[in-house]
Amino acid sequence: MLYSFLVRFKVVELNEENRVIEKFKEKNIFKNLGNLDLVLSNVLTRDREYSLNKSYFIRVSCLTLEARQKIGSYLIKAQAFGEEVEFQNQKIVFEYVRKIDLEDFSNLQMKNIINIRFLSPTMFKFGDEYYIEPNPYLYLLKTSKKFRELFPEGDIKNEVLGIPKYILKNVKVKSADIKIKNIRVKDRKHKGFIGEVEFDLSSIEDKFKKGINNLFYFSYFTGAGEFTEFGMGQIEV
Repeated sequence: MLYSFLVRFKVVELNEENRVIEKFKEKNIFKNLGNLDLVLSNVLTRDREYSLNKSYFIRVSCLTLEARQKIGSYLIKAQAFGEEVEFQNQKIVFEYVRKIDLEDFSNLQMKNIINIRFLSPTMFKFGDEYYIEPNPYLYLLKTSKKFRELFPEGDIKNEVLGIPKYILKNVKVKSADIKIKNIRVKDRKHKGFIGEVEFDLSSIEDKFKKGINNLFYFSYFTGAGEFTEFGMGQIEV
């Protein structure tokens, strides 16, 4: 079962010489817990610099049972005891932790229209080319690849793994309200889009709709597109 923790933290000791909020860089806030399979969002704020005693949010998605157990236990204890943690050159404490799991999505009614809000810049890759548009086929193709890596077999897995690739091409964009943002990842300039997109599944055969719905819900935990390990492709369903 996939778990995502929405974490609110507060800066309790400010590094005046380096207050920059670092986005789209690999982060290691849980370095003492070893190498875990997780996706850490960038800091959910429009601020460019940290401020003392101000609160911010990150989202931590755990992709394995081991990660869920270790991260969940750590966050609960750190919050309870007010443990100070080093993060992006600042000292922080965890104020609030909310848990979301895949069942929160899988129990929802299957929909013909899926609304996705892209919170952080998103891009897709096909071959050597990058695409900065909400292409549903590239979105679902990358997401299904991640799904296969985590869920090789099983009931809910078969609903997704049994979807032919050509079916994914029948998902359409009904509407899009997006804008392009310039970002820097791994010391290279890239472009990505943010905003809201409605994906239309009305032309999909009924037997495949639930699986495609589950792929969109699944991408909440893994992120969409490229460079999700750097905080790109964070979405809300």
